Amino acid sequence: MKRAAVFTFVWIQDHLVRLFMPRVNTHKILLAPGIEPLRWTLGRWRAWRTFERTAKRVPAYRAFLGERGFPTRLRTRGGIAAALRTIPEMDKDSYIKRWSIPERCVDGRIPRRGVVVDESSGSSGTPTSWVRGPRERIATRQLLQLGFSNTESSMTKPPFVLNAFSLGAWATGMNVTTSLTDVTMIKSIGPDATKIIATMREFGTGFTYVILSYPPFLKALFDDDRLDWSQYDIVAAFGGEGISESMRDHILRTAHAAYGSYGASDLEINLAIETDLTVDLRRALVEHPELAHRISKRHEYGVLPMIFQFNPFNYQIETNAAGELLVTIARAENLNPRIRYNIHDRGHVLRLRELEPVLEELGLQHLKQRQMLDLPLLFHYGRSDLSVDFNGAVIGPDSLRDVINADPVLLHAIENHRLISFEDANGDRQLHLALQLTADADRDALDEDVLAAGIFAELRRGNGDFHNAILTSADAMLPTLAFYGFRTGPFAGDGKKLKNEYVAQLDAAQAASSGLDLGRIAER
Repeated sequence: MKRAAVFTFVWIQDHLVRLFMPRVNTHKILLAPGIEPLRWTLGRWRAWRTFERTAKRVPAYRAFLGERGFPTRLRTRGGIAAALRTIPEMDKDSYIKRWSIPERCVDGRIPRRGVVVDESSGSSGTPTSWVRGPRERIATRQLLQLGFSNTESSMTKPPFVLNAFSLGAWATGMNVTTSLTDVTMIKSIGPDATKIIATMREFGTGFTYVILSYPPFLKALFDDDRLDWSQYDIVAAFGGEGISESMRDHILRTAHAAYGSYGASDLEINLAIETDLTVDLRRALVEHPELAHRISKRHEYGVLPMIFQFNPFNYQIETNAAGELLVTIARAENLNPRIRYNIHDRGHVLRLRELEPVLEELGLQHLKQRQMLDLPLLFHYGRSDLSVDFNGAVIGPDSLRDVINADPVLLHAIENHRLISFEDANGDRQLHLALQLTADADRDALDEDVLAAGIFAELRRGNGDFHNAILTSADAMLPTLAFYGFRTGPFAGDGKKLKNEYVAQLDAAQAASSGLDLGRIAER
């Protein structure tokens, strides 16, 4: 295929598409049913164009490819899709941390004007700054506005968005505010239940309140009895982590709709969205084990996946041999391009044309009647690096290990540690830090309260997201910590496997029977 002809065509269609995107009504034309194969083809062409543009104009990426002996022009004789899969994958360690921000930018410089810097991931100990150029921010704003418009059809009153994501330099809250300001009424409050309730009382019941936040905060907010929630019309939208369907049901006692969004500050905050189709399909996975076996990896990972839809015209999403998602932002607008970027989430993609015959065979054709978007499905199973989510923060077992190893008392007293995530009988999502004492540890000589306080303090000091999550968490969902005797409590079954288990996700029944000691709670 002639490179020049493809790139010229991509340039022309990019300009034509740009004419449709500023207005939501015309933007929806680009999502018309029946052209799904065309979106895939154009998305691959755009990814090809963006790869070669990045290899030519981004110093860090040229060096990255050079280290791996990979050419800066793609060899496409076997087809573009196959050629794209040969490009080396990148991640935060192999690319972001190794080169400076200017070196990762187009032409090796940060523009003087129009650039917004947001921040993410205190999870690694040091927050990472992300630069967003003006054209990239316009594209992000248009996609968020389109996603917001999908919820408007269910509103009977004027919308009033209450942004309860963390504000300041945090990526999500900042981008939501700037993206939705010109299409709706919005108040950026942050995760403050008192202020949200006061705002709703002040403005009254004449609006549909679209409340955006992390799932644990939404759940705690709607459990707050200071407001008669039945008097208000509410739509809930969440991000940062997934939810169980029981949690969704709990939220739906207050809100008449609850949808999630999938994104990452490393990439963009709104890569994919939940729709009526994906929510119904996810519930069907629970009710129909054969369907789950045919289209998901629930049996392999032991996790009910979140399911989203995404536009392959903008994002090429694939799965590597380790089952991790690789994302290429196909647009040329990004100041800091990411190509086959591995955010270490587990997942896979399923096209609707692959889903339809399975639904027909299993007698579940009615699910297709919920289809709103002619877009592929993204199945997401959580972190692949054994991390867990807590109120929008990412906590890894290695962080807890480092705190233990840095303290001489803990280093000699602790045999093993585990992050246990579970949903309790009230539907609250909980995080429990479990530490197993060695067989010969002298428990009477340990001041466990002091040690626990020190552990929480060090984790919060090293992980800004975790510190922020504790500050904004409801009392009923503050993380807990306990020390356990050797081979007791959640460690009773240890020693049966070759490798230690550092993360566990339990349902309410498993948590109730596992002997967890939840009495020692983190202080704000």
